[in-house]
Amino acid sequence: MASTSALRTAEIHSLRRSSLRYGHDRTALLTTAGNRPIRSTKALREWHDLLLFVLAHPQDAAEHAWGLHQLERATALAKRMIAQSESHLEALANSGLEGSALYGPYTFTLVRWMLHRWPGQVQLYLLDAPLDELREILRTLVLPVEQETLDQPFDDVDELLAAVLGTTPSQQLTNLIALLEQRQVDDRHRELLFARMQVHVRIAEDTPGLSLSHARGPVGRHFFHADGIQRGVDLMATVNTRLGKEIKLTAQGEEELINTARTVLAAMHREIDPTTYAGAAELFDMGRGLRIALFHLDAAHRLPFDSYVGFMAFKNGVPLAYGGAWIFPGRSKVGINVFPSQRGGESALFFAQLLRLYRQRFGVDRFEAENYQLGHNNPDGLRSGAYWFYYRLGFRPSRAAHQRKAASEFAKLKARKDYPVPLATLRELVEAGLELVVNERAGPLVDTAALTVAVQQHILQVYRGDRAKALTQATSRLDRVLAFKKPRRWTQEEHVSMACWALPLDMIPDLEQWSVRDRQNLIEAIRSKSAPTGTQHQYVLKKHLRLRHSWQAVARAQE
Repeated sequence: MASTSALRTAEIHSLRRSSLRYGHDRTALLTTAGNRPIRSTKALREWHDLLLFVLAHPQDAAEHAWGLHQLERATALAKRMIAQSESHLEALANSGLEGSALYGPYTFTLVRWMLHRWPGQVQLYLLDAPLDELREILRTLVLPVEQETLDQPFDDVDELLAAVLGTTPSQQLTNLIALLEQRQVDDRHRELLFARMQVHVRIAEDTPGLSLSHARGPVGRHFFHADGIQRGVDLMATVNTRLGKEIKLTAQGEEELINTARTVLAAMHREIDPTTYAGAAELFDMGRGLRIALFHLDAAHRLPFDSYVGFMAFKNGVPLAYGGAWIFPGRSKVGINVFPSQRGGESALFFAQLLRLYRQRFGVDRFEAENYQLGHNNPDGLRSGAYWFYYRLGFRPSRAAHQRKAASEFAKLKARKDYPVPLATLRELVEAGLELVVNERAGPLVDTAALTVAVQQHILQVYRGDRAKALTQATSRLDRVLAFKKPRRWTQEEHVSMACWALPLDMIPDLEQWSVRDRQNLIEAIRSKSAPTGTQHQYVLKKHLRLRHSWQAVARAQE
């Protein structure tokens, strides 16, 4: 007789570990657990995560169907619990379960998108800025005739908001966004003011489509893990395997993919610029049910040098991981975050396929693991052992001394699984970072951070801190350098790219002596920077050795 006792959180954790083993035992364990009642919100959240893992890594079609059925039962239970009591509503808030509420701070751009996507469902939850600071920020937004209102002796933020923005939370949020939109500044200034106000929003529990339960990426044919989870991977062989064709998306499909990524991250209380400020999206099938979407920043939010390309990975349509890469020829930083519900799966294989995509799509020759992910100024990253995940895959420190130290500690870890790497040693290693060199002959390495600092010093030293004069004169010089022949008319986006590079190029003393070919390549590089995706731009930059050598010299002088 099947047990009718309630399924406990500890049992689900144990089941999660055993469910990584494939076979008849797995099916029996899952089926038995699915027949037991769930009475606690904590257990329901854990069960929900387990079901998402099963749907991403099903053993066969029958197990996938079982997972879908159980997920519908779980979301129905969540809605009943929420309807029963306020305590259940609070306990399931921010769980990602369909029917649960969402609270949190987000950027101005994402909140504006939420209001458009879910009208009537999003409201102001709180403004966490101090009363006096909020008063001064609002003073810059309201009409002159309203200024005196702000000087009234309000007891708290709520009284001030009611006077200036209206009495209901929905009205307050709508009016706050409208105030910011009516101010004659760009979105960067709006984001700054919004962040200073420390705005938190609440999205109602009955909001359709706001959940991890049913958020899905585009799915091809489902992949079944009949032979279990694949653990090992030949990283270098995978990275150098030729990429298949991009999956063509319609304009609507591209928009839906961006919306899905934003929804998933919002439900997880996370944001990355390439999805919040997405200008274009691409999709690639990497095999074994893995599809990876790439997100490119719109022209207004692109970085001066690196192409910051974000990603979201989907396994059989289920969100698997997100992150991004900061790409520049010679060295590219990469950062990944596997969603909690998907940890314990084919992480090594997924990461290898992600690097393959970036390598093949953008010609990346060297990957650098982002320091923060490894644990630099990040206690959670330090405890997680992220450093050794990258190390096992083939990433290594760049300096010989750190290579020897890392090799010594890794040998001890292999000999004794419970060996504790000294904290001081681990901190030193993560600060030094790790890299994977795919191509030794990648050309000059440019430290773009040092290049940025060099631009600032150039403005201070050459133009005495007059930034308007610096930009005007640098742009005029660049116009003269590129006027060796009459080019076609520049688009508005191309003018933005030219303005972005005018000062970095102004630091190159022999720009006027460049050959016609080098200057033609420079025009191509500037124009490609304004393209919808960063793909062509990276290949143009890669072949422009004269530009990279010049910037390398500037950056090294700054260092």
